Amino acid sequence: MGYSCEPPQTKKPQPRQKKTIIVQPLGVRTPLDGFFSRYPKFLLQPSESPVVEFNRLCKTYNWKENNRKKNAAREAFQIAMKKEFDNLYGSDEKDIKNWQKLCYVLRIDPVPDTLWTCRAEVLKKHVNLVDLVHGSKEEVRIFQTEEELSKYTKETKKFFPKEDAVDGGVLRALRRHILAPREGTSSSMSKGPGRYLELK
Repeated sequence: MGYSCEPPQTKKPQPRQKKTIIVQPLGVRTPLDGFFSRYPKFLLQPSESPVVEFNRLCKTYNWKENNRKKNAAREAFQIAMKKEFDNLYGSDEKDIKNWQKLCYVLRIDPVPDTLWTCRAEVLKKHVNLVDLVHGSKEEVRIFQTEEELSKYTKETKKFFPKEDAVDGGVLRALRRHILAPREGTSSSMSKGPGRYLELK
């Protein structure tokens, strides 16, 4: 009876796929955590989109349209959303680290090592800003055109709070014409009515 002297074949371990999410340190309370914690009757589901959770909060407290408490909550929620964005991605558009974080989340590989290249690559992408905030928990969906992004935003009602003077430079640069999308894939940031979004 013969025996083989060849070593047994072993399968090479497959490299793990990188998850393009931003991991928040344990125990850190985010602006959105702080907002939702004000409402003891509401049990937050962190895996859900913040906008979905805000709408559920309104139903929990039975707030109707133009209700004073709902309007106050909406204003506080909008502030928390913008703070959450700035905490995740920064507000200074001249800081390359902020753009590199966005490159990572938007699966731009390799990540550029110059500010302007980073910024240019990010601005080629069309992405929902609510998803970017929620992107600290799951992979962000990227759209080929502004029209596709507009359709998705309207269908899901994931409208980011409207533009105002407190917006950081990074957030301003990423805004798109959602209500009146432009044709094609141009990412020039000219102003127009579609950029001013009201949270539904």
